Amino acid sequence: MKLRRILLLICLVPLLAANVSAADVDDFLYSEVVFLRGIELGAGGRALALGGAYRALSDDLSALYWNPAGLASVRRIEMSLGLSQATTMDDATLQNETISNQLSRTRLNELGIVFPFPTYRGSLVFAVGYHQVQSFDAFGTFVDTGSEPEFEGDELESGSLGLWSLGMAIDISPAVSVGLSLRYWSGFNDYSYAEELNWETNDWYTYKQSLDLDLSGFNAITGIVARPYNWLRIGASLETPLRLKIKENWSSAEDANDLDYYSASGSYEYKLGRSFRGGLGAAVLLGPVIISSDIVVTDWSQTAFRSDPSFTAYTKEEANLEITRRLHPTIDLHFGTEVWIPKSPIRLQAGYARYPSPFEDDELITDKNVFSGGINVLLDQALLVQSTVSWTSWERSLYGWAEDLQMSHLLITLAYRF
Repeated sequence: MKLRRILLLICLVPLLAANVSAADVDDFLYSEVVFLRGIELGAGGRALALGGAYRALSDDLSALYWNPAGLASVRRIEMSLGLSQATTMDDATLQNETISNQLSRTRLNELGIVFPFPTYRGSLVFAVGYHQVQSFDAFGTFVDTGSEPEFEGDELESGSLGLWSLGMAIDISPAVSVGLSLRYWSGFNDYSYAEELNWETNDWYTYKQSLDLDLSGFNAITGIVARPYNWLRIGASLETPLRLKIKENWSSAEDANDLDYYSASGSYEYKLGRSFRGGLGAAVLLGPVIISSDIVVTDWSQTAFRSDPSFTAYTKEEANLEITRRLHPTIDLHFGTEVWIPKSPIRLQAGYARYPSPFEDDELITDKNVFSGGINVLLDQALLVQSTVSWTSWERSLYGWAEDLQMSHLLITLAYRF
């Protein structure tokens, strides 16, 4: 989010001419680098229920996101549809005053088809689909009634990032599958901010700002799944750099009892790139129990603007230098387990994921912790119903304004097998 950018620019520009604090730089990076905002939980109900520990499994449509090699395990035509309901609780604190807000959004999470082709031996599978994988939802109210002037600011951010994928997988040996997925990313991030200051003298001041971002880009992911033993699967994936084109429309307005109303608006376009991302996972199959784990490595220090950012205080070169200085590689951890209830069509899942902060100083944004659980039921050997819930918590402190964020996520997925 470009949080309170136009208002704070007045204060920040003089600092840039002198010594900008590390906190100011971190605030700028978080505001301008859209990859750092929100949370990317990934795709698919079963995968989310397993905490994202899915690269060694990936035997459904969501393999297009996690590891396309897993598509080779699909033996029947399968159509999938998923809807998600995400609710974000935002406890915003300013000068020891805390206000709680709630924001709910219902979105399409998954839609697509997996199509296995008949082969003499092995497997050849194609898939096409859409997945919504990242959300940018938050709603904070900041209040300071103990100072002069009294202050109230409302900040609303809503948006998501998804991808359309076309992928395929093939068995290159009885124990090894490989796959490839081509992906078009698209999304939006709508941000609005409004503040009001009131003095005991009945003077007042208001300020409003809105920023609407349209996001689009391309990349690809390739993967491999090995089955050295009947009880063991190993999966690995490599995602090529993602290049996003960002179209920004902005507007601002201010008014006061002793000032003329003023407004401004404009648009800007720039490009932002994320580096390679690699994942490695393993799954152990012990009768009715599956235990899986993944690690994902992202080098955030290689994130780079491909053109000047919209925040005019930095050039492309200056912004990229600060990215290299302030961001560092992270290793995401994912764990999950699934239990099949014998003599029933029911499977239960539980998972945990940890997403470390990419900042050298994690006071701006803390590590994100995700706990999840799910249940799926196979009806008439054709319709698979998956229900998943997850809880994510983290904190952030941007420009000294503190927020405690918690997101609950309900995902219902239906998959019909022909």
